[in-house]
Amino acid sequence: MEFRGLSAEAPERLQLAQWYHAQWGRDAGLSLEQELQRLNAPQDADGFPHLIAAFDGGQLVGAVQLKRREMQAFPQYEHWLGSVFVADHHRGRGLASGLVEQAAAQAVRMGVSELHLQTEALEGGLYARLGWKALHEADSHGYRVLVMVRGLSA
Repeated sequence: MEFRGLSAEAPERLQLAQWYHAQWGRDAGLSLEQELQRLNAPQDADGFPHLIAAFDGGQLVGAVQLKRREMQAFPQYEHWLGSVFVADHHRGRGLASGLVEQAAAQAVRMGVSELHLQTEALEGGLYARLGWKALHEADSHGYRVLVMVRGLSA
């Protein structure tokens, strides 16, 4: 498995937009074009948003993003992990855990000391197993989500 950042011009971004749209975008009322625009948002001076993709034999199989202020309801939380996605045929192999850990390591390199996320798994699911701590339950786009935090150290 290879993990690497995707440039703004990477052709794999279209596949990711299609996956994200099928998983979350339709329910949020987004078109595929809007999903692609969100995915291709320009990076700020600190490198956010930052997209990390997973490849198996050169084939895109998953991705994760580091974002800034993902939930408007919690402006005090600056850095977020989000959009963790693994292609159907690669699920159940620990790839989501690998993506989360790759993102956490990248966040440390970017000077981030704490990451937040939101998950529909109200018991914390994968993230609780990886050491994330529950903070709040909240509504996000019509869904009940759990907001979690993980401290990072260099």
